[in-house]
Amino acid sequence: MTTVVVLVVGVMVVVIALAAVLAKSLESAVILLSAVSLLASVVFLLVAAPDVAITEAAIGSALTTVVFVLAVYRVRNAAPQDRNTPMHAADESSLAARAPRVAAPATTDTVTEQEKEVVDA
Repeated sequence: MTTVVVLVVGVMVVVIALAAVLAKSLESAVILLSAVSLLASVVFLLVAAPDVAITEAAIGSALTTVVFVLAVYRVRNAAPQDRNTPMHAADESSLAARAPRVAAPATTDTVTEQEKEVVDA
């Protein structure tokens, strides 16, 4: 009986994980990943690993969900930046690489008298 329950919960974990990957919004993906972690802790409890189940519930479900929610909150409430303002050094270098290149001014081939003397010598 326990094997059947573990298999059913395991299949639910896989289905919810796929739903999290295919989710359209970050908020729903965070909620689904929290559910995956909570169901994983149930699986650990069913296979007689209560210490792992408690750790998964505390770290995987609780702490990770809080970190994800805070990250989504900070991203959503971040001040919009100008597209030309680099956020990081890597962005700055990529902006420099994409900048239009200005051709160098044309130089005339003038040879000074001293250069002629060096060539003639």
